Amino acid sequence: MTEYRTVFDARGARYNSANRLFPEARAEEGERILAHLDLVPGTRWLDVGAGGGFLANFAAASGMESLPVACDESAAFLVEAEGYALRAVAEYERLPFGDRVFGAAGCLAVLHHADELEPVIGEMLRVTAAGGRVAIGDVGAETRAARFLNGFVDAHTDTGHAGRFGDPARLRSLLERAGGDGVRAEAVDLSWRFSSRSDARFFCRELFGLRGDTQDPDLEAALNWLGLTQVSDGYRLPWSMVFASASAP
Repeated sequence: MTEYRTVFDARGARYNSANRLFPEARAEEGERILAHLDLVPGTRWLDVGAGGGFLANFAAASGMESLPVACDESAAFLVEAEGYALRAVAEYERLPFGDRVFGAAGCLAVLHHADELEPVIGEMLRVTAAGGRVAIGDVGAETRAARFLNGFVDAHTDTGHAGRFGDPARLRSLLERAGGDGVRAEAVDLSWRFSSRSDARFFCRELFGLRGDTQDPDLEAALNWLGLTQVSDGYRLPWSMVFASASAP
């Protein structure tokens, strides 16, 4: 996934910084994929596309006593990751682990960078023990979030953005063709959480690595188009995703 390495070698540090500064912003994403993973205490599980450790940190903060292992294609992105029993830099189509060595495997907000999903899904199923869950979460196709990424983010970053997004039917089919059992797939309208509009702007600047010449009014207009709304305890930014999971055979 050359595109993935190029993007996160360049802006992985800023992406990690955003998640560290606002650990609850993407809480609904974390909650949803953990629900699909069905982790039990003590599970040794693989985080594919671990980056700076958002998912492992979120699982630990949620009280999940497990043993996460990190894998990422970008060494620059992975170097800041904490909370993992092991960290590996490797291609997702050729995971450097034996068969059925993990109790589960998860992949959050990564696969829209992949040219082909089947090899990655096949590898995740291969390294997961029979009955363990393999779970994927990503932005949904034809949603405002997808158009924001491939429009505004593409135009305001040095690396651009050309995501290949899917829907529940596609992910269900891919998991079934790869041999997964008991497939669950869903489209979910969730929100990112912020205390203020300025926090929302800063988070998005850092997470997506926006260029310094991106003007606040332009970013504000894009976030308003996404639906940034004030609520009783702060602000919510709608973010549409798909989640899918299957048990390894």
